[in-house]
Amino acid sequence: MNIVLLGPPASGKGTCSNYLVKKYNFYHISMGDLLRQFTKTNSPVAQMVKDNIAQGKVVDENLTFKILSQHIVDNKIFDGVLLDGYPRGIISAKLLKNLLEIDKVIVLESDFETIKTRVLNRIVCSRCNKTFSKKDYKENFCDECGAELIRRSDDNLESLNFRMNEYHKLTEPVIEYYQRLGKVYRILSNDEYKIQIDKLMEQNK
Repeated sequence: MNIVLLGPPASGKGTCSNYLVKKYNFYHISMGDLLRQFTKTNSPVAQMVKDNIAQGKVVDENLTFKILSQHIVDNKIFDGVLLDGYPRGIISAKLLKNLLEIDKVIVLESDFETIKTRVLNRIVCSRCNKTFSKKDYKENFCDECGAELIRRSDDNLESLNFRMNEYHKLTEPVIEYYQRLGKVYRILSNDEYKIQIDKLMEQNK
């Protein structure tokens, strides 16, 4: 089974992904992480992608699909895949159907004030990308791998507003696309997300 996990910025996709990976052994692919990894290559295209990410802009969908498909082919993973935050647009969704069969689309729902608080307090591990909140975690180093914690360049209010607009404009039509196919399952991004996920996964047994 292959799953797409969608939701607004900071709606908890990383947290839910970790749970799905640990309990149900999915192969996790974060498009954001793939793109950030791509920006470390020394090329004009990589710099363009880096600038887009810093500004909260959506990277060209044909390019993101090329990066994703190369990763999947290189790792020979075509089943048990969890796509975190992808596809972000209709073009990507239509390209993806030629690469993977998507069985379920989980949509996380959260209000804007909660999202804003998460974004402005978010810090991430510079090595393993584990996410923390400055409100709850006061250390400067990751408790998982010991690497330094940093703030993402796009974790600011201006970028968040832009990303929210992009989400409404580009990703909500993707949700509608999968809704018509009967594959969308909505989950509230709250303390009971694990219970909601387990109920959803139980439907496959």
